[in-house]
Amino acid sequence: MLSDILYYCVYASAVLIYGIGLDRTLCVSKKPSSVFIPCLKMLICVSATSALVFLIENYMLVPARLTELYPFFAVIIFTLIAVFVEAIIRITTKTDMAEFSVSLLCVLLGLCEGGTIASCVIISCLAVVVYFIFIPILHAIRQRIDLSPVSVDCKNESVIFISMAIIMIVLLAWNVSWLNPEAFRW
Repeated sequence: MLSDILYYCVYASAVLIYGIGLDRTLCVSKKPSSVFIPCLKMLICVSATSALVFLIENYMLVPARLTELYPFFAVIIFTLIAVFVEAIIRITTKTDMAEFSVSLLCVLLGLCEGGTIASCVIISCLAVVVYFIFIPILHAIRQRIDLSPVSVDCKNESVIFISMAIIMIVLLAWNVSWLNPEAFRW
């Protein structure tokens, strides 16, 4: 279980490797506000949807040999749960937290990669957490670029994408075989 957590938080980050929420992360990182309530809402929706769709898939779709329909059920169940949680959050906090694509993609990632219900929910929730962890990192990169004496032509999204590519290479560099001391045994 710990290896799954480390794998999906660092090595196979949903934002860096799969690109889940990359465009949304770039938009939110311009002016990050409090991320606690959106993160809580997404975690509730994603964990509930992952668990329900996993159970439907294993106990209804697999016996009927209709496993290719699980994304359809995921969209329907996620929409119902998200509308319910959104209504509760709007009533209690008076804020709008509508987010669909990132949450649904996290659910689909967990359903595709999880073998048990626990691993499915953990993978889905870790994808959401990594998404929200990456927002302050991109905000810091944006502030650093704004402070740099680079010409105005270079201050755009391309520098941020290059920075993200460098972060991804740094996170993935430990898995390269030539860095492994066992590769050079004589």
